Amino acid sequence: MRVPFVSHPHYHCELPPGHRFPMGKFRLLYETLIREGVAQREDFCLPADLPEETLLRVHEAGYVGLWESNALDVQAIRRIGLPWSPELVRRTRIAVAGTLLTARLALRHGLACNTAGGTHHAFPTYGSGFCIYNDMAVAAAQLVREGKVRQVLIVDLDVHQGDGTHFIFRNEPRVFTFSLHCEKNFPVRRQPGDRDVELPEGTGDEAYMECLRE
Repeated sequence: MRVPFVSHPHYHCELPPGHRFPMGKFRLLYETLIREGVAQREDFCLPADLPEETLLRVHEAGYVGLWESNALDVQAIRRIGLPWSPELVRRTRIAVAGTLLTARLALRHGLACNTAGGTHHAFPTYGSGFCIYNDMAVAAAQLVREGKVRQVLIVDLDVHQGDGTHFIFRNEPRVFTFSLHCEKNFPVRRQPGDRDVELPEGTGDEAYMECLRE
């Protein structure tokens, strides 16, 4: 059995010219996986729409409604760092649905990969750092709710601390949050998680992998 991948054309949406978030990486990743033979087109699964009740396991209805109706205030949009658009609303939901589908496929096949996701700065009532909904938190909360899993380990290897994920599961013993990140980086205000490992700026590949293995 080949490893299943999850992707969707709507993982990409247009941003204003010169915007610093590299939205094009999602399309490029899909193309690179196929070009280099890591995956074939038939290995990819398309996520469907995300049910509202699934999203609301993590995010408060008020925040979801304000975001999706373009009613967030200027400060809240600035904290997210992405300009609102109907295409971004659609993209945000489908990416979360993709992570949930990937988790379901991994339970079935042992391993699965999503070409988007990792929006770990999203909190229940606000978005931050290019993160609007927390896809990993939604997927973990849904699978725990369904009884499909007893425990979840979230291994977050982004250069930034997974502060939103830490906060969401701060009182949930069935989800263990682990974040390996740079000690001097965003976010300024850190959240306590189950396990945090901070590495100094300039850490090289070898030292990084040694730390992760340990």
